[in-house]
Amino acid sequence: MGPTLTAALLLWLPALLTVFGTFNLLGRGGPIWKVVTPLCGVLVLLAPLTVPDSNSTQAVELLWGVLLIGAPLVFGLALVVFSGDVPVGQVPVWGRPVGLVGIAAACWLIVTWTPNFVADVTLWDRFVLVLLGACSSLCASMYVLHRLFIQRRRSRSWPMLAGALLAPVLLSLRGVGGEAGPPAVAEIAGLSVGAGFALLLSVLVIWFYERNLPEPEALPPPSQDDLERAAAIVARRTQKGGELDG
Repeated sequence: MGPTLTAALLLWLPALLTVFGTFNLLGRGGPIWKVVTPLCGVLVLLAPLTVPDSNSTQAVELLWGVLLIGAPLVFGLALVVFSGDVPVGQVPVWGRPVGLVGIAAACWLIVTWTPNFVADVTLWDRFVLVLLGACSSLCASMYVLHRLFIQRRRSRSWPMLAGALLAPVLLSLRGVGGEAGPPAVAEIAGLSVGAGFALLLSVLVIWFYERNLPEPEALPPPSQDDLERAAAIVARRTQKGGELDG
């Protein structure tokens, strides 16, 4: 079996099944995907060992580095987000400081760490450059849009401003070397514009769907029985301090 066929069977086919199975699980697919999807994901992650001669394994090596950086970052952001004021799904009081530690650890890895298992070091440097550049531009765009169109919650826009300012600082601390240039700028611009168009398309789909919905039917006025029951509930709550209604 040739190297191309081996890579197709042990890397690209499992990668395709992983993506397809993930969407099936999100859509409550069959139970078989609960087994196939993790198994295919493991095969993809083991591609540098199973198909080491394939050039496609460079993408998997890069993916390993992304996972090692993304794990503390996503974990930290989740803890910070769910330690806010909303009581639903709120984490304990230790969530916010632990989340900030996770974010700080991810930032430290971005600045100082270059994975030795990535064969092409320039590939990792380019990834970090595009990651931080796109993060800065997207956060700045979202900050401006939030300040312009969501005036009631302007005080909540500071995380986007922090992301827009922190990314260039991390980039300057790491140093871009010879990776900065027109190709990198084109990649960052393409990623930012593509993300913007994807967001705009999602908004348009929702808007067209909402626009085509029929007008809601008018509800009939409450009957005398409904009014009497509501009055009884109000009286019971007033007298007994809000016990459960029968």
